[in-house]
Amino acid sequence: MMHKILNTIGLSCLGIDPFTAIYLLSMGLRKEKKVKILLFFLSYAGFSILIGAFLAIVFGVVVTEFLQSLIPNDNSPFWAILQFIVSAFILLWVFKKLFVKTKNTEESKEKETVSGNNLKYIITGFVFAVSCFTDPTYYAVILIGGESGNILTAILLLTIWFMISQFMAIVVYIAIELNALSKLNDFIDRLKTKNEKNIKVTKYIIYSLLACVAMFMLVDTGFYLFNGSYLF
Repeated sequence: MMHKILNTIGLSCLGIDPFTAIYLLSMGLRKEKKVKILLFFLSYAGFSILIGAFLAIVFGVVVTEFLQSLIPNDNSPFWAILQFIVSAFILLWVFKKLFVKTKNTEESKEKETVSGNNLKYIITGFVFAVSCFTDPTYYAVILIGGESGNILTAILLLTIWFMISQFMAIVVYIAIELNALSKLNDFIDRLKTKNEKNIKVTKYIIYSLLACVAMFMLVDTGFYLFNGSYLF
């Protein structure tokens, strides 16, 4: 059980999503009623967890067994091809971030806050929950829950996933409930201004680490091509 929880925590960190927090922030700044914000948040959290738990129990075990039958062995050329594709993607992405200048014309794509009766807020939460299916970590946690074959375990794992991946949204929601949203917004602005240089340095460090990982993967792929086995 513990290794399932640890794997879920790791996946949750990879699946951290700021978009719901931004949406909640816009709702708070537009002075939406707390009851409607609560309905949206509970709908989003509830549907995300319960839909995932249902799929984990009904399809999780079957899907897990099917995927395990498809996974190639450790010395398969499939991994060399995959490593090459991933490393090429990483290097192109890093190159674009560091050397390709993009126009600084950001268009606001912020979703409009729903107005109307309570049902619309619940439906909006459901739509946000369905958007979880665009996150690969959500699928992974469903599969982990499916392996357990226990509905309560699946709910626990998906609750952990939600709380970590949506911690920004939870912080914003708590700030709304405590009437501290403006203070939170001011704090974020001050933090960004104060640590602007550190943020830039951190970005370059992350880009460098990603480039190093990509190079190691390319070396491993080349080693397999010439020796028929993997170096790492």
